[in-house]
Amino acid sequence: MKSYIIAPIILLASFIKSYAQKIDTLIDVGTCSLHIKVIKGNEKIILFESGGALDASQWDTISTRVHKILNATVITYDRQGSGKSGIDTNRYNILYEVKGLEFALTKLGYGNSELLLVGHSLGAFYSMLYADRNPQLTKGIVMFDPRIASRADMRFARDVYKKLDCKQFKKEELWLYYVLAAMESNSNIVRKISLQEKIPILDVMAEHGPFDAQQENERFQLAQRDFVKRKQNATLLYLRNTSHNIPQDKPEIVINEIVKFYKNHLN
Repeated sequence: MKSYIIAPIILLASFIKSYAQKIDTLIDVGTCSLHIKVIKGNEKIILFESGGALDASQWDTISTRVHKILNATVITYDRQGSGKSGIDTNRYNILYEVKGLEFALTKLGYGNSELLLVGHSLGAFYSMLYADRNPQLTKGIVMFDPRIASRADMRFARDVYKKLDCKQFKKEELWLYYVLAAMESNSNIVRKISLQEKIPILDVMAEHGPFDAQQENERFQLAQRDFVKRKQNATLLYLRNTSHNIPQDKPEIVINEIVKFYKNHLN
């Protein structure tokens, strides 16, 4: 066959293979739809959880790089209300959200798959609850400047909510109001769980916290330190010269820590 015919065939085959490895879809989870993106690999799954006011696009570059390095299947998704996902405002709390995620993963064929959970900030709540509900599948958790559930965190969430007025939010931002409105009860749900000690955890803490008040940033960091101290299989890594959004500030460090943790605990 002539070379000018072979070349397009090779390019087409490469395109088909690449396309087949990627899924970008909406999954009906009963009362709303979740937008999920998957890059298929041959190794164990990494499920990414975004920060509180962010959607799955936070992880686009990082998840793609991690997939190429590890040949792992990587999954990102928009939590209820964010990105392209819908929201059920009548039953909006973290437990229903995680149940919806579990349902979506099952529909995609990953419901019984072992995985590494990676979360940023509020995403750590979701990673921890998923791990608590699926300890046999959770091979580890990597958290970047995570929010830690506690009574102090609940009080902070209550004070924030008292100052809110849903009229302050634009229509496309109204989901953030529901996130903040549910924050105290969500923190209480996560506060009560007890992760199995066999699950290895890495907490990567930023130098500068997410709040304007230094007192709240100190509380935020102390909660992380106390969490790690209480866990036999947890490690704290303190990153200097970083803001709360470590994935944005230091993507190369984020990628390196995920890859290193994955190789240590999942291979």
